[in-house]
Amino acid sequence: MPDSTVAPSAVSEFAQALPLYVALGCYAAALLATFAWSKIAVWLLRVGAVIHFTAMLYRGLAIGFFPLTNKVESFSTAALAIALVTAATWRDVRCYAGSLLALCVITLLVALQFPLGLSFPPPLMRTIWYPLHVPLSFTAYALWAAAAAAALVWLRERDPAWLLRVDRLALQGFGVWSVSMVCGGIWGVVAWGAYFMWDVKIIWSVILWFHYASFIHLRLTPSLSDKPWVRPLLALVGFVWVLVAYVGTSFFFGRSSHAF
Repeated sequence: MPDSTVAPSAVSEFAQALPLYVALGCYAAALLATFAWSKIAVWLLRVGAVIHFTAMLYRGLAIGFFPLTNKVESFSTAALAIALVTAATWRDVRCYAGSLLALCVITLLVALQFPLGLSFPPPLMRTIWYPLHVPLSFTAYALWAAAAAAALVWLRERDPAWLLRVDRLALQGFGVWSVSMVCGGIWGVVAWGAYFMWDVKIIWSVILWFHYASFIHLRLTPSLSDKPWVRPLLALVGFVWVLVAYVGTSFFFGRSSHAF
């Protein structure tokens, strides 16, 4: 299989773009629905996620590999992960659902700013560990985004149920991220011959792991039981670190071996 970008015809490029724009429209409509017709917002989200997943499946079948080989697919998959986590953890609360839907819309909109051409995977991606490592990473990012959205609701309402959701989502993200790092380490050996390198993205991945490990530690610290605001604050800070680890290390912090 050649390591080159496919040059699709105008028709096929239109066919690739259309379902992504339709999914974007569904997500945007779901976001607007949270302000007036909240009962249909979740259905618009689900329809958009199905269309979005189908579009990414088409791209994967076209290249015969997991569709994570360029910028549009990276941001699109991140948006899809956010959409799926939002649907799975749906709560009819505008601050929560609206925050995640807005993030989903922005992420997919960013994806559509890049060329939509298909790219074949380079040799270092052609291992089972890559399509395990990266989707798990995006799932963790989405769970931590949901934890941050839940933290916003808690700060507004001070409802103990939302604090429990913050804890649960952060813990789920930490578990998924841990598995992702294991898969990533094995992929590193296959691709570069090392489990760890002094690479900016790898370093920030470790920082993320320690941040949420600290979150769990603080949750179990008796002396902080009367300071419930600490964990929502950590969830919000953690989402900032997610943005740094995902976007910053690819666009602002020099050339990483993981830059997409």
